[in-house]
Amino acid sequence: MKKKVFLDTNILMDFVDNRENIEYAKTIVELGKTGVIQLFASYLSYANMGYILRKRSLKERYHLIRLARKIATVVPCDVTQLDAAINHPVKDYEDMLQYQSALAAGCDVVVTNNKRDFQEFCQLPFLSSEEFLLQLED
Repeated sequence: MKKKVFLDTNILMDFVDNRENIEYAKTIVELGKTGVIQLFASYLSYANMGYILRKRSLKERYHLIRLARKIATVVPCDVTQLDAAINHPVKDYEDMLQYQSALAAGCDVVVTNNKRDFQEFCQLPFLSSEEFLLQLED
């Protein structure tokens, strides 16, 4: 059975915006495209990207969001995930919403380069993009 991998916003941004960890992100995306793993992301990530990219031209911003949209299956969020996040107060509410989306999708692992915030509450394995790829090699 294919590993179900939830991508945090920063992994999508690494891929579309040529950030520091782009090579790891490219490899993860390629693994998803070739069917080795299944990739998931929350609709919230695409909203976050709109905000993060707000200083870019409208055309470029939407181009990058469209590019990111092709990477992963979008996990719908409903009142169940919203209520679960509200009922588990943590320092970073947005990360809790992401985590609840990962749980709703039945993901096996969360890949994020912001592990510090997830360690407060995440019961799924949460790995950096580099750690995730190293684990796959084992």
